[in-house]
Amino acid sequence: MNWSKWIFAVAALALGIGSPSSAIANSDALRHERVAVTTSDGLRLAAYISRPASADGRLPAIFYTQAVSCYSIAPNPDRISMEERVAIASNYALIRVERSGTGDSEGAGCDTLDYDTEVAHYREAFDQLIGHAWIDSDRVVIMGSSLGSTTAPLVAQGKSVAGVIIQGAGALTYYERMLHFDRLQLERQADFQPERIGEEMRRRMRFHQYYLHEKMEPRQIAAEYPDLADVWESLVGTDTAPHYGRPFSWHWQAAEQNWLAAWATINAPVMVVYGEYEQFESRHGHRLIVDTVNRLRPDTATWLEIPGAGHGLRVYPDAVSAYSWQSGESQPEQFVGPVSRWLTGLEPLKSAKE
Repeated sequence: MNWSKWIFAVAALALGIGSPSSAIANSDALRHERVAVTTSDGLRLAAYISRPASADGRLPAIFYTQAVSCYSIAPNPDRISMEERVAIASNYALIRVERSGTGDSEGAGCDTLDYDTEVAHYREAFDQLIGHAWIDSDRVVIMGSSLGSTTAPLVAQGKSVAGVIIQGAGALTYYERMLHFDRLQLERQADFQPERIGEEMRRRMRFHQYYLHEKMEPRQIAAEYPDLADVWESLVGTDTAPHYGRPFSWHWQAAEQNWLAAWATINAPVMVVYGEYEQFESRHGHRLIVDTVNRLRPDTATWLEIPGAGHGLRVYPDAVSAYSWQSGESQPEQFVGPVSRWLTGLEPLKSAKE
């Protein structure tokens, strides 16, 4: 199975759920302005600031951190994205940044962009763009999608943010996350062989130790450990070189992150969204964020679990159907409604002058 096709499809679902007719009907609901960000490593990145067409003055804003797959986040008149739906429903502006080498951004392609540089670019973009004339800088919320939910708390660290909302990734280590990813694959794929799952997981644990922690490339692992030579090609996302279309360094650096520690430092309201039939990420990883934040700062984290929803927020009849991407229905209101209500209920930051 071409897993990269499915990973890209998930990203597309998160970006644009709905029929073409509904997208065209809403294409005039937002105004867009193309702006630019200059990074400390000398790149000029394209960015887009959008706002509801009927709005005036400075607005609270969503700063969006996107999924791992390399695709453009430029506004598309033929499709309304999920983050655009949320902006319209909550009367928020929306800030989106094209990654290096994507769309009109300068630099090497996203397929060579490592994790740490991606986070650094987002942090610099945040500082430069919240001063835009459409943005109320005291009311900026960071929204992360899929593995962009891991970059979201790192972008927020040390920044004055009004809130953070994520969907599609948790706060476990990347090693734990990958093992869960593999476990779901073995449990829910069409070629279901429960008697082999235990032994296969032990092989994958060894492989990921060498791959993620010892930073060995798959060909090196195969050469030194022949019994693991066939693991790489059996993993999700390895048909798009190197891995999900991102360099090995992206994954090695992700494995070094302490996401839970980052969440512990964010002194702002948090919302975590989880789909019941999530195909990749664990419920525990999502729930860990809410439970940790509420333990440290009671009643500041909100949990939303959408019944039947998968990673791309389509709703499925069961977990196996979700994993094969069959019989999914678009129900964006299950995400947009609760999220927009949470956003409109946030308080602005206290002015430093007070």
